[in-house]
Amino acid sequence: MSSAPAPLVDVIIPVHTAARPVDRAVAAVLAGGLPVGDHGGVRLTVVCHNVGAALIRDRLAAEHRPLVDLVECFDGTRNPAAPRNLGLERSSARYVSFVDSDDTIAPGALAAWTEIAERHGSAAVLPRLVHGGGGVLRTPVPRPLRRADLDPVRDRLAYRTTSLGLLRREVLAERGLRFQGQYATGEDLGLTARAWFGGGRLDLAPRWAHYVVHDDADGRITRGPRPLAEDLEAFTDLLAGTWYAGLGAEQRTAIAVKVLRVQLLGAVHARASAGAWTGEDARTCRAVLRLVGAVGGPALEMLSRADRDLLDLAARGGATAGEVLRASTRRRRFGRPATLLTRDPRRVLHREAPLRFMAASLLV
Repeated sequence: MSSAPAPLVDVIIPVHTAARPVDRAVAAVLAGGLPVGDHGGVRLTVVCHNVGAALIRDRLAAEHRPLVDLVECFDGTRNPAAPRNLGLERSSARYVSFVDSDDTIAPGALAAWTEIAERHGSAAVLPRLVHGGGGVLRTPVPRPLRRADLDPVRDRLAYRTTSLGLLRREVLAERGLRFQGQYATGEDLGLTARAWFGGGRLDLAPRWAHYVVHDDADGRITRGPRPLAEDLEAFTDLLAGTWYAGLGAEQRTAIAVKVLRVQLLGAVHARASAGAWTGEDARTCRAVLRLVGAVGGPALEMLSRADRDLLDLAARGGATAGEVLRASTRRRRFGRPATLLTRDPRRVLHREAPLRFMAASLLV
């Protein structure tokens, strides 16, 4: 075994164009509270995806250039899986952390994350996600006041599908976890689902040690119009796979509810808002509902009445984009009985049903 010194954390920043504010991301990591270096500090790798390293180096502040490893990754795709996997393969640190090139982290955040992981032996430390312009991304949705030793079902970790935060590298290696480049979107779903639901301690970072998702850059890499089936492929493949089938019933339901509530309903709204809802979209919607009904237990029963009304309309066929959009707008009027109550009154107080889910979301 090599006794060469290694960093405590490998921070990996994939960048896909010199137009991204990668200099801002690098500066934030360097202000993360850990020293730079292989002796228990942070090593910062910027993976230049289909862009020359020289162009990215020119974006960095002169005093930061000696502190950053620039690695090129040319694969001719727009998928961020390849540069993330390359960074992961090159890592020798105890922990890895991925930062998008247009995002930042709070000052001192890296030190706070690693202090928690070192103290508790955490498999992952998940920071609060905040928008650069204000507001919070409310994922995951844990039990009120619960911040340590999270349970993937009771603390609704299925809603956190991004790999942002601190991950113990040996856990990823032991489980053979990699980003899935075969999908147009959702490339981190397989990795995070298996990380959260595969055992190992999971903790939340202090609220101040947050990750900042900025919206001022030119379009995220996975955005763009696609067929509904393609948008949902990573999620439907997960539900149809052997790993998911081997989970416990509560775990399967938790993941399936999240796919319905976030991926399917979100995609339906996006298409209807763009004035596009086709017969092919309706067929895809029916196929997803059949799959969830077959493998997801009572997942559909956890949705609100308004959610179910929208899905009934979208899957029926023959509905116009305007009709679908109006139904989708109604299910977003949170706080009304139709958005708070389930069709089956026995499910109203389930942790995944709207009442408890929305109440817990307000505390994130």
